[in-house]
Amino acid sequence: MNKWIPVIAGGLFVLVSFQNCSPEGSSQNKDTLYPTQSKVEDPDLKKATGIEILTLDDSVELTLDLASGDLVQRNKVTGQSVTRCLSASMLGTLNDLMHASSLCESKSSVDDSDKVCAQVYMPAYAAIIWSNGAQQNIGESLNSCEKGLDLCGQDSAILRGLLRDIVARSSEWSCDFETL
Repeated sequence: MNKWIPVIAGGLFVLVSFQNCSPEGSSQNKDTLYPTQSKVEDPDLKKATGIEILTLDDSVELTLDLASGDLVQRNKVTGQSVTRCLSASMLGTLNDLMHASSLCESKSSVDDSDKVCAQVYMPAYAAIIWSNGAQQNIGESLNSCEKGLDLCGQDSAILRGLLRDIVARSSEWSCDFETL
């Protein structure tokens, strides 16, 4: 029994020394750890003229005209372009979403002095093209605490799904709707 006393004493020492040493009152509920969105007042998505769909393939540029529904796929290496056309229903769905949505920027509700953010980069999934020719990336995140501009709420996921569907099905489309 005497040989177990040092083992038990050592175990108790380790157990007591690894207790939670955080300052009192620093426990936060899970709602304060995740960012909340705040609506961005300036940009009106009704003024958007197009969307550049950003893909993993940097040699291809996909630009969607929100007025005509033309989807121009340009190879940056060869300079070749292929134009596809969205159906009126697909274009209407996309424009309805853009006109009903707003841009939001995520804000963390955790005090900045207590925040530790991992440096995790999430590339943008699209860029909004404004009437003045300027572009604004959406869905880009530079760290794990805050995300950049994106559509508010579920509209972001809906737009991502629509753009993914457009990219996946674009090779089936033609601008000559009489032959479809």
